[in-house]
Amino acid sequence: MIDSLGLPLAVKPARGGSSLGLTIVRSAAELPSAMVTAYAYGDITLIERFIEGVEVAVSIVEDAQGQARTLPAVEIVPDSGVYNYEARYTAGATEFFTPASLSSSAAASAAVVSLTAYRTLGHQHLSRVDLIIDSDERPWFLEANVSPGMTETSLFPMALEAAGMDATEVYAAIVERALTTT
Repeated sequence: MIDSLGLPLAVKPARGGSSLGLTIVRSAAELPSAMVTAYAYGDITLIERFIEGVEVAVSIVEDAQGQARTLPAVEIVPDSGVYNYEARYTAGATEFFTPASLSSSAAASAAVVSLTAYRTLGHQHLSRVDLIIDSDERPWFLEANVSPGMTETSLFPMALEAAGMDATEVYAAIVERALTTT
């Protein structure tokens, strides 16, 4: 695995959320423990090359006509350097910037990749796509979430606020559209 992908690696369960079971492996000796941790959360584990860069979340919402649009990217800056479970849920352990401090070309690329993932995966109504933007401003897809958090400290509402959208109105419109399209 290491010969093929190199180091560092990201090891995580294939399903789940909140980065439960995520381990960044920086040496061969850490891989077995990382696998055990990931398997504690599911039967299938992903092992992928860890990409250094700026982590962003790009939320997508459909308008009344069903046209998907991206919202401003939320930049995620965990104190530990890795946006894991502790960084997500420990107050003050992560800073968020909306819109993300990306160049206009990197932000546009992130939006295109996010919309492509949204459509390719067959998402509807709303979604959140997580990406890493590397030092060459290339977006790397991490995952897509069809059920992003909806609390005041979640990333989707941060993006709504940055777009000048009222969360209550957006959620009500999503529910209305879902009821009329199913």
